Amino acid sequence: MIRKIAWQQLWSKPLTTSLLLLVMALAVALSVLVVSLGSGLQRGLIAATEPFTLLVGSPGSSQQFVLNTVFLQDKPLSNISYQEVTQLRANTKLVKQAIPLAFGDSVKGFRLVGTEPEIFAVRADNTKPEWLRLSSGRPFQTPFEAVIGQDVAKQLGLALGDTFYSTHGTLAKGKEHQEEKFTVVGILADTGGPYNQAVLTPIESIWELHAHGHKQNRVQGQLPTAAQAQAQEQVQVQDQDHPHDLSEKGDVTAIMVEPVGFGQAYTLAAQYVKRKDAQLVFPAQVITQLFNLMGRGEKVWQPIGYLLIGLAMAVVLVTAYLATVNRLRDYAILKALGATQKQLYSILIQQTAYVIGLGAVFGWLMGFGAYLGLAYALHTSSAIIMPLAISSASLQLTLLCIVVGLAVSLLPVYAFHRKAKQLHDIMN
Repeated sequence: MIRKIAWQQLWSKPLTTSLLLLVMALAVALSVLVVSLGSGLQRGLIAATEPFTLLVGSPGSSQQFVLNTVFLQDKPLSNISYQEVTQLRANTKLVKQAIPLAFGDSVKGFRLVGTEPEIFAVRADNTKPEWLRLSSGRPFQTPFEAVIGQDVAKQLGLALGDTFYSTHGTLAKGKEHQEEKFTVVGILADTGGPYNQAVLTPIESIWELHAHGHKQNRVQGQLPTAAQAQAQEQVQVQDQDHPHDLSEKGDVTAIMVEPVGFGQAYTLAAQYVKRKDAQLVFPAQVITQLFNLMGRGEKVWQPIGYLLIGLAMAVVLVTAYLATVNRLRDYAILKALGATQKQLYSILIQQTAYVIGLGAVFGWLMGFGAYLGLAYALHTSSAIIMPLAISSASLQLTLLCIVVGLAVSLLPVYAFHRKAKQLHDIMN
């Protein structure tokens, strides 16, 4: 009966109650969103770097290098000679595996990645299956065969046996390499990261396409640019351990390196410290540094979110007190009908608890819903997969709001008690 009276009185002024719920919900939603994004984005970024223990490439921005190689974003750095791959593979005391990657072209905006078949054996660690597993088809074997990510297959409507042209550069609208067609021979299962949006092909495909482009420039009397001239240079290498169809090797953009062990990784890194023609990076370390920079913004937003929650609670409590004062006549009638002072206090506490509890729950739903929306948008644009699991931190924050709200809801009761006592003294 008391609960029913409290609920009916609360909604006797629906506009005021609705605004109070909205204020409380928005304050909680902002804090829940910040907390969920912080943990979700960190886990998603780190998970994407797991297959990339070490990366070797040309000197330049390590952040740009990782964004391009791991997340298939930003522009690639300059190329380095394939001879670097050969030298790493020869260093068997430190290197277990070295896999070249070549970037620069795309397919309707999706990155074309030139590489070698060894990439299909890469594992994030020994307890997990291969990073790049096929849901249908087979790995590529010859130039201009392609294995596409599941997002590429869905968004471009490509299936096994379909053909397509690549585009020079990374823009969706660019000049197509119409001298050679690619044929889809395999479709990847979910990689759990950005390579859902990759188009994998033998690295020889990239070399042949660009070699053909340079020949066209010479036929038309055009001089290649410095970048094109660099890409045109080819290094004669005999790689006995990893033979390929072409005896002439072109350049590569990056090299995935799996060290023999943890100590060997740092030994190898020390060898690149003084080199001016190449760099070695730990992708997970670079992402951690980037996340720390982003975390500075999170540290600013979190106090603001807590401040908003505090202000929202203050608004709720002040409004509850004013509403209580306005209802003194109603409470007097209830008391005349037999309601005890304890029951009147209970009605007031329940009304404030309803606003704070419902506001916090609605706020959590709004905040988590916004997080899901941003996670979907990020997945669509960059294939970075943030976990859709409920963050324990967001639940703890919401629960904390409810507990604190219930505790401070005693303040209006105390204020009402003093006001009622004053009126009682005046009447007597």
